[in-house]
This record gives sequence, C-alpha cells and structure tokens, in this order.
Amino acid sequence: MVQWKYVWGLWLLLYAVGAGAQVLDPSDRGQLDPDDPDYDAASARRGTPQQQREVLPDTFGIFIYRVENPNQERRFADSLLNSFQYYEPDRTVDFDYATLGQIGSAAYPLRYTPVRRRGLEVGQRQFDLYRVEVDELDFYRLERPFTYLRYLRGSEQNDGRLTARFSRNFADGVNLLLDYDRIFQTGDQDQYPASAVRNTQVSTGLSVRPPGSRYSGFFTFSANTFEEQQNGGIVDIDAAQIGELSDLATLDPYLASTFQRQSYRQVSATQYLQFGAATDTLTGRERRAFTVKHQLRIDRRAYRMSSLREAGDSSFYNRYPALDLDTRGLRSQLQHNVISNELGLSTFRRSQSGSRETVQKDVLEVSLIHQLHRVLRDNGDSTANFVLATARVGLRPSDRLQFLVDAQLNLLGQIGDYRVEAAGTLDLGRAGKLELLGLNQLYAPDLLQRTYLLNGSELYARDFAKTLELRLEGAYTLPFVGIRAGLAYSLLTNYIYFDAAGTPVQSSGPNSILQLTAERNFRFGSYRLDNRVLLQQADETVFRLPQLYGEHSLYYAGKWFGVLNVNLGMDIRYASSFQPNYYNPVLQQFQLQDAQRTDFAVQVDPFFSLRVTRFRFFVKFVQAQTLLTNRLLYLTAEHPYPDAALRVGVSWRLLD
Repeated sequence: MVQWKYVWGLWLLLYAVGAGAQVLDPSDRGQLDPDDPDYDAASARRGTPQQQREVLPDTFGIFIYRVENPNQERRFADSLLNSFQYYEPDRTVDFDYATLGQIGSAAYPLRYTPVRRRGLEVGQRQFDLYRVEVDELDFYRLERPFTYLRYLRGSEQNDGRLTARFSRNFADGVNLLLDYDRIFQTGDQDQYPASAVRNTQVSTGLSVRPPGSRYSGFFTFSANTFEEQQNGGIVDIDAAQIGELSDLATLDPYLASTFQRQSYRQVSATQYLQFGAATDTLTGRERRAFTVKHQLRIDRRAYRMSSLREAGDSSFYNRYPALDLDTRGLRSQLQHNVISNELGLSTFRRSQSGSRETVQKDVLEVSLIHQLHRVLRDNGDSTANFVLATARVGLRPSDRLQFLVDAQLNLLGQIGDYRVEAAGTLDLGRAGKLELLGLNQLYAPDLLQRTYLLNGSELYARDFAKTLELRLEGAYTLPFVGIRAGLAYSLLTNYIYFDAAGTPVQSSGPNSILQLTAERNFRFGSYRLDNRVLLQQADETVFRLPQLYGEHSLYYAGKWFGVLNVNLGMDIRYASSFQPNYYNPVLQQFQLQDAQRTDFAVQVDPFFSLRVTRFRFFVKFVQAQTLLTNRLLYLTAEHPYPDAALRVGVSWRLLD
C-alpha cells in the first residue's frame, strides 16, 4: 500500500510554500514568460493544460495541421528554455515511460492509458513511443521556411541523438516537410554489456493546397527502424553496490547475443475534393463546406528477433525453461503488410479562433475503410479482409466550448469490435477550465497474444475472448489557485496480459484502475518550482505500476547580461515501492515478474541551460543521487538506469 502520510505531507508542504508566492497556472506549462520579448498574451492565455514538453521552434505566426483533418489547426509554440533539458523521449510526454535504462530502448507507460486499435494488431508496442505514423506528421502553414536542428551527446561520441526538421512553402500552395531523428547508444562507457540502440525515423511529406482550388492532396512517406541488442537484464545485481562500480562492462548480462529489429514503412496518398465554402458577401463569413475524401495507404511492417546461445546464458534459460528449445539459439520473424482504402464524406463550417488558428465550428464525417492484411510467418502466409465504418461529430460554438465524438465499428473482420470516444472542453475563464473524456471499446486479442512462433514452431496457442474497456477521465484547472487536478477510472473485462512465466493469460474478472493527478507551479521572483504528482490504485495481479510517481523541477530562471536567458536548478522524480514489469527480449513483451520488488527510488538531475536568440544549450548531470546513496533508479525489473553521467545538448532554429 502507498504511504499516504508522505503524500499528504508533500501536498501540505506545497501549499505552505506557495502561500506567499506567485502561483503559475499549470495550463501555462510550455508558454513564454511575460518578460520575454517574444511573449504573446493571447496565445499564452489559451495554452492547453499539460502541454507536452517537446522542444519545438519558438516561431509565432506558424500553424500546424495534419492529414486526417487539414481544416483544424493548432498554433505552433515552443517552451523556449523551460524543460529544454529533458532530452529523453520517455520524459517529454505528459507522464513518464519506463525504459531499459537507455534512451530509445523498449518502453511502457507508467500511467495506464488505453490503446486505440484499428483492424488487425500484431501486439508489439515496445517502440510505439518513438514511432511516427504518416497520419501524425505535422504540416506547417507559415510565411518563411525554417530549419530546426538538435544534437544531444551522451558520455561518448557513439551515444547521442540527432534531430533535423525542415519545412518550406512553394508556389501554388505546396508545403514540403522533411523530418529526421536518430537515437544511437552504441558505446560502452556508461552502458551495460550486450546492449545497444540504433533507432532511425525518416519522414517526408508534400501538401498541395492550391489557392482558390477545390482540390487538396497530401503525399507522405515514413520509415521507422529500430535495431537493438537487448541483454535481458543483469544477473545477480546488487542495487546497494552498483553505484560504486567504475566499469559497467564487468557486469554479467542474462543474454549476450540477442538482437531485435523492427521496421515500419508507410506510404500514404490522401486527397480531398471540396464543394461550397463560399464567402457570404453580406456577412463575410464562410458558408458550409462539403468534402469527399479518399486515402490509399500501404504499410509494410517487419519484426525479427535472433538470439545466439552463449555459455553465460544459462541463468536466463533456467528462469524460462520453456524457451530452451535449441542449443544453437532462437529466432522469430513476422511480416505484416496492409493495404488500406478509405472513402469518406464530411460537412463542416470553418472559422478562426481568437489566436488565428483555422478551426471547425462544427463537423459531421462518415467514412468506410477497407483493409487487406497479409501476415507472413515461418508456418505459412495468411490474408484477412477488414471493413470498418467510422463517424465523427464535433461542435465548437466558441473558443471556450468544444465537443467531439469519434466512433468506429468493424463490419467485416473481428466483427463487432468497436470504439466510441467523446471528448469535451469547457473554459469558464476565471472560474476554471473543465476537460472530460469518455471511451468505450471492445477489441479482439492481438495476434501475438493468440500465438507465437519460435524457431518455426508454436510456443503457445490461445483462444481468448474479446476485451471490453471503459475509460472515464476528467481534469479541472483552477487559475486563481494555480492547480490542475485530474481523475481517471478504467474498467477492463477479460483483460489479457503476460504473466511471470512469459505466457499470455486472460483475467477471469473485471479489473479496475483509479488514477489521480495534480499539477501546481510556483514562482518566487526569479525562482520556479514545477510539480506534477500521479497516484494510482490498480489490481496488482494484472497491473504492476507505481502507486505514487512524482516529477518536480526547482530552478532559477533569469536573464544575464541582458541577452542570455538561463535556467539553473535540478529535476527530481521518484517512484514508490512496486514490482516493475520485466522485458523479455525473446518474447519481445513486457511481462509480470515476482523476483524483484523495488524500494522507494529517487532520481536527481542538476542542470544548466541557456538561450541566445535562436540558439539553446544545456548540460545535465544524470542520477546525481548516486554520489550520496549508491542507489540507482529502477523502473523495469533487472534493468537499473545506468550510473551517473554528464549529458550535453544544443539546438538551433534557422529562418530564411
């Protein structure tokens, strides 16, 4: 059970400290400070709560739209220096993910959230945090082209991350997008033996929207490749002594030569033909528009695992004797190809928000999707046809009130699967902001939950019932006290998970998860204290998640010599005692485990960051708590986060 007295003590401390301080509205996370020369009051006031800490160019007058709905825009904003030191993808999301200790490694969320399915699912989601789909690419409505470059260096030249993004408008309403992201962890100075990461994401898109034309088209390509060596964890690791080790390479891994490669290749052509939307000569308002949509999308997904048997691997196979099939090693491969055709009809009325984004005052959309799935495995090929019907209804009478309902139903293939989701926002000004979300879905088991082939033979074969999931979520922001509080409840019937033996199991009864979140930020002159806390209570026989998880940043934010914006402070995160999931590299799944229970763990990262016009720099010392306690952070079983190390990062934003 969680130590509730510590939780209440923490909140009493936050309230006491904030009594004489200037309180920041949590909905302003990621916005500019009022004394910054680029500050825009209108956009800051309308900043959405819990904005991601993803670092993007701080260019005003740029608006983002996506292929799935190009008539709905959002403003392109950047947090400038705040949170720039968060270089890990697992920490730039609203709530952290647990990884294997390396950036880019297999990850699972520490706060349970539903997975939205569409058609046949393979069931390997350990790299979803890093994967970019063609429908998720951001196109830009801008006046000047821009280039964004970011480089993060690890402990040595072979560890780091490189990001490059470019967008430019051409004649006749053409926008070109180029996106590149590479995570590489191939050194050995601050990493465990038999582990390496090389993730590559390359995307490009062409948006064609000729002025005055009824036609618009979007042509996109995305390639995601994940190549990793995974060691299954460290044998007989002593958490109390590991901080004293000067050479991580001296530790013994469970598996010495296990490699995993996943590749995703997607090509999409989406075209819209619009009617109506003429401007009324009397009122100057745009009339209702009607649109026909067609999308052709081709996906090729390949999954491959190979594990060569080494002399030191006996500890792993003693723990999982069912996987000890061949003295030479193990292999598993699968290819999943999908051809999707979508035809849709929609009607809507466009307008502009108070901060000049293009929005839809109302929308009604229906579509029919045909998917042809082909799965290639060692025991043969199989094909399946899916037909899905989707619908969307949205209302936005003003910037203060928004409501959207999204639905999906399988007419062919896993017949009866459905998803209904409703989301709404009500902005009451000084009285606060209310956000609500409801989701109900029924879905069939993933392919790898039903069967898994290892060395060409079935390791298991299961016949599970469908899972029914209900999710209710809400959040309320109180500006006058600066608190954003959230409550979420999930109820799952026939939930499927992987047990401690690594085999899929279906829960016999309903399982529930209750989650509470709270955010409050303080300002004491030039000093800041940002806080976010998660409390969750779940059935531990199915879900192994920390009951208490907190993130805090205490730092000085000021301007030196009239030109340097600087932040100096520390990031702190902690997790209560729990039994974390174990990542099995042979099964390629996160599973339950009963061998390890972590103590209350804390990570402290001092940092310094600065900004000069469009150049940013940070230096961060990761896991400084090991200088005092020798205790590393555990968020995944058998995979403590590596020893204390220095991290450096820079970024540039170039405008033509």
